Amino acid sequence: MIEDLPVLAANVRTGQTTVAEVLKASLVAMANEQPILNPWIRVYRDVAVTTARALDTARTSGRTSGPLHGVPVALKDNLDEAGVPCTGGCAAYLDRVPARDAPVVARLRAAGAVVVGRTNMHELAGGVTSENPHFGPVRNPWDPTRIPGGSSGGSAVVVATGSVAGALGTDTGGSIRIPASLCGIVGLKPTRGLLPQSGVLPFSPSLDHVGPLARSVAGVRILLGVLAGRYVPATPQRLTGLRIGILEGFGREADPAVGASFDAAITVLEGLGARLKSVHVPGFERGIRLLKAISEPEAAALHGIRFQERPEGFGPEIRHLLDRGRAADPSLHPVALSERASVEAGARDAFIDLDFMICPTTPFPARPFGSPDPHLLLTYTCPFNLTGQPAISVPMGLANGLPVGLQIVAPHEADARLLDVAEAFEQASGGFRPPPFRPPVADPNAAPRGPALGRSQRSLP
Repeated sequence: MIEDLPVLAANVRTGQTTVAEVLKASLVAMANEQPILNPWIRVYRDVAVTTARALDTARTSGRTSGPLHGVPVALKDNLDEAGVPCTGGCAAYLDRVPARDAPVVARLRAAGAVVVGRTNMHELAGGVTSENPHFGPVRNPWDPTRIPGGSSGGSAVVVATGSVAGALGTDTGGSIRIPASLCGIVGLKPTRGLLPQSGVLPFSPSLDHVGPLARSVAGVRILLGVLAGRYVPATPQRLTGLRIGILEGFGREADPAVGASFDAAITVLEGLGARLKSVHVPGFERGIRLLKAISEPEAAALHGIRFQERPEGFGPEIRHLLDRGRAADPSLHPVALSERASVEAGARDAFIDLDFMICPTTPFPARPFGSPDPHLLLTYTCPFNLTGQPAISVPMGLANGLPVGLQIVAPHEADARLLDVAEAFEQASGGFRPPPFRPPVADPNAAPRGPALGRSQRSLP
């Protein structure tokens, strides 16, 4: 496990370690985890080694690229890179090779990050388990028989195992925050519009968000500053007098162990001086229904042509979703958007008397593969894709031995303050715990290989 992002970046910058040494440790960890957890679709061993040498040469000459100089990072496989297949985890898009980097990817490179590979995901970001029919399932490092969450499951896993210091994901209904919760790390869905969405293979453009994952709030803060193209200041928060709303119906209903962890988190916040009270936001109970009513027709419109041309390139779950989207009454989409506007207005009104809202990130911890109703994982996260407010998942402890997250939500444009409060909670509650995953040690010179593709068993580079 390589060091947490802020410590690692500082050690490279001051010469306590070299980028080459960091990359070697990263590649060994990647090779170890891939056969068991399957989080990678594509790995850039040779390119990363060349990049590391150039960054080390620059540093010895007194030049550093930026706050991520030499830091290994991973990209979800729906973020464009110039000259590299960007499939969205879908075999129908294996020939999709973008001509340029997505702006968020270009900003990572400009800040000195070493992009080491592309992570496995739920097909087209259309689900929450990261069971991919083409590249195989991603597995949870706390228990490989369980899901890691999705759709950014691969990105969350490689951050949790420490093979990279940070990763990018996307979030349409909770796809950064859910895997962050189930894998025990930090994941941020920023304010809608804060980060550019261009260069992202979309699922539902009106709901999609790009965001960072790291092992600490401080790591997420550094990544967000790079992605947003501006400094995100850290202002230590005592939380004294802060008004925090506990979302009614979002906390103790589904799993007693999650409820116990949530009660403990509330005690921590009260101990930090926050004033907590229950709050009800009208329309949040319709979140999943509205999410589907908006996202499925949008996904069908975006992917419909390729679906007609190459139906065999889509897995059964995404085919069913696209069929529902194509069959939907077109007149209902604007109705759903109008309902969404009403929900957003209700959330905005709730923040008149509140500084933040909280609830568990997920109603239960990671479940075994094949468990029923996985979409219920969206219950607590998807309302904030509808409203566009920034929301973060921070580890809040274990439920039946598995990690669960606290979701903290702020008003629009209050991303920096959200990180301040999340960091105060993190420091008071203990934050990240390493998963128990202990793979056999791989050959340090072996490059991790991508998973087999379908029945052809063709290994990806």
